[in-house]
Amino acid sequence: MNAASHFELKSDKKTLFIFGGSQGSEALNHVTKDLVNNLEGIQILWQTGSDHYVKYDHLNSNSVRVKPFIDDMSSAYALADLSMSRSGALTIAELTACGVPSIFIPFPSAAADHQTHNARSVASKGAAVIIPESELDSLSTSDQIKKLINEPEILNQMSNQSRSLGALNAAKEIVDAILDKLYD
Repeated sequence: MNAASHFELKSDKKTLFIFGGSQGSEALNHVTKDLVNNLEGIQILWQTGSDHYVKYDHLNSNSVRVKPFIDDMSSAYALADLSMSRSGALTIAELTACGVPSIFIPFPSAAADHQTHNARSVASKGAAVIIPESELDSLSTSDQIKKLINEPEILNQMSNQSRSLGALNAAKEIVDAILDKLYD
């Protein structure tokens, strides 16, 4: 089964994948509910988080799939032409390993503002765009999404940059480094 059919979406339409981590993000959910009507021609796969799902499940449609939680993230990443998410370290590791261009909305209350620092490291390489949560609104966010997703050259460049940042062998490299230290 391909990624599009897994989520009952179309494989020939541009797809925006929105997620706020396993718990979801009320800020992302709030802006998404207002921007779904501004993204004509773009389908949306949207993970709300289990605690937020009931507020947004009524927005399910032919082009919007609202899910409380997504177990099969590899299919979601494979389907995504563009993602919009928080910028935690694991999220960034997964997105870059899969080469997914991103819009990051860093969690402003993260310890030492690490999500902003994470997002900047990816954005500085041309693989992502950052929207501070304080500037998150449906009109400008939908304009940014349309600008990116409807420009194949920009999206492709962002995807290549994202993929170049991915550390596909990170676990092996860590284990090798530990073993080297143990047996020096």
